[in-house]
Amino acid sequence: MKTSKKSFGFYATLFSCVLAIAGAICYGVTFPSIEYQEQVFDLRICIILAAAGVIAAVLLLAGKQTAGFAPVVLCLGSGISMMLFVQIAIWPVSDTIYGIEPFPQINQLITCAVLILVTFVVAEIGLYAKKYKSA
Repeated sequence: MKTSKKSFGFYATLFSCVLAIAGAICYGVTFPSIEYQEQVFDLRICIILAAAGVIAAVLLLAGKQTAGFAPVVLCLGSGISMMLFVQIAIWPVSDTIYGIEPFPQINQLITCAVLILVTFVVAEIGLYAKKYKSA
């Protein structure tokens, strides 16, 4: 009986799944209560990140045949989430940089942006790395 051992790509993709879910939770818990002149919360970001993390984890843990699709789902989900986040964060960041009206929760904004970006980067690494070692 041949058994295959998990490789670096498997763990990188699994870590990216955890990051995606953590990013969705961080953004969903922090931003609904923030008041600003522009909207800084978009529920679609939470839904896309969480769904991508869960679907990718299911694909990864389902077996060798579906494991290759997990980082693709994560890259797509985190990329779309990052673009939506940039669209929302552009005004608070530019207002803070130019000193028009400082955004008081800039640290939370940066934390969520870093989580989403790291999710994308780790998913890209997992995309090109092998998920299983040859038995």
